[in-house]
Amino acid sequence: MRARWLVLGSTILLVAAAIGYWAVFVRIPRADIDAAQEQAMRTSIDTYLEQHRWRSSLEPKYRDRQVAWFCTDELIEISKDEDRYRVGLHASCQEFAAVDGSLDLVSGEWGAKLATVKLLPGSAEVLGVESPPDGEGNAAWIRAHFSWAGVAKVRSLEGTGLSEAANAKARKAFGLPADAPVRPPGR
Repeated sequence: MRARWLVLGSTILLVAAAIGYWAVFVRIPRADIDAAQEQAMRTSIDTYLEQHRWRSSLEPKYRDRQVAWFCTDELIEISKDEDRYRVGLHASCQEFAAVDGSLDLVSGEWGAKLATVKLLPGSAEVLGVESPPDGEGNAAWIRAHFSWAGVAKVRSLEGTGLSEAANAKARKAFGLPADAPVRPPGR
């Protein structure tokens, strides 16, 4: 009799663990959008982030050079709110300068963001992007703006930077070869 309860309890525990794993790592909320709409959102969000940046480089060696921001993202969750979508994402934005056949990484940032997007025929319009505060308020902001599965996904992406995709975009924009080296800041 005791063995049956042990088997039953173990089975219930394993099923609960499998459901929890699926909910956190597999199923993340997505509004009913197709692949083309999702790509339009990603392209519009990247462009918005690149255009709403600051030129942070104050180093003399970059003052007369073309310096540009390049952003990439991973969409985490999408929810519909009337005619708008709230898109939770992890973005990587890096500022580069092309110097002597190399990319100089001037500055950058990455992390969770929340974009408000309106889908248009064949494209998307970004109405705004919110970012969490630095420091203490960061974790609370993420918990307030993402589902619990989204929070787990954001945490799993922390520190990844998504940088290789931004590097590739910068190399292409500056006309550099695909294997052009990337030099870290302060070099």
